[in-house]
Amino acid sequence: MKKYLLIYLFFIGLMLVQSCTDCPVSKTDPIFLCETRIVTVEKFNPNYTVIPGINGLPDSVVLDSDYNIGIFQFPLNSGSSGSFPNDNRFKDSKQIPVASVSFAENSTVYLANLMDTYPTNEDVNGDILVKSVDLTTIPPVAMLRISGSIALFDQNYLNEDSQAFCDYAKGNSSNINTAFSNLNTNNLYGKNQTGSVITNFDTNPVIVTNKNGKIIGTSGQPNVPVVSLATEIELRTLANKKSSVDLAVIPGNVYIYLAKNGKRFVFFITELRESNVTPFRKRVTIMLYPLDK
Repeated sequence: MKKYLLIYLFFIGLMLVQSCTDCPVSKTDPIFLCETRIVTVEKFNPNYTVIPGINGLPDSVVLDSDYNIGIFQFPLNSGSSGSFPNDNRFKDSKQIPVASVSFAENSTVYLANLMDTYPTNEDVNGDILVKSVDLTTIPPVAMLRISGSIALFDQNYLNEDSQAFCDYAKGNSSNINTAFSNLNTNNLYGKNQTGSVITNFDTNPVIVTNKNGKIIGTSGQPNVPVVSLATEIELRTLANKKSSVDLAVIPGNVYIYLAKNGKRFVFFITELRESNVTPFRKRVTIMLYPLDK
């Protein structure tokens, strides 16, 4: 009897399994998460000190305590929160040329340069370079050098809640789209924004380098190749066509931003601060929301 009962249960189970092959597959709607991201960008500082070697020893290099040649670059897609490429033009130099003109002395080619310790906006190797952070003011202020187009959208938004910022961006989507449609060439680098500061370079001292860019010295100093008046005029005329824009930002400012890679973002300044360990590095934190998925 027990044998027949087991056989009976086996066939019942087999029938149930076969019947389930025709059961409909339950489909679950996909979940789309809000894609807010938060990043912290350190103050840019390419400075270092060269200490001459003694007794035949080579020179040594001592970096500034808050040395940093990283720049923030907005992400191209949702696979990244952005990147921090180094500006390797500063790897072997504290300054880079803003404008250069070649000249020759005793059949040797040199370059006359007007130089700066920061790249111009168009030459920023990314999107945001933090030029300075001043924590002594109320509210604190940072100066940013950016390479895209930007416009102030809102102020006093002080909420680092990811979902809240996502809802804020979605709730203001119509106004955000309108703001993007109003961007023009004056928004490039933030030229038309309140708090923007324009730097010109045509009065900088003339720095002479060899053809490979190694600095020899300032024009007029002993043992530095002589830069003719005609060459200097040509150099300063070239530099007069260039300028840089630095944008003052404070916590709570919300911006729309067209990145260098062509993607659109909304971001706000969440905080300006310094680390609590030596050398107390200055930092800017932003929360961003990508509009182009």
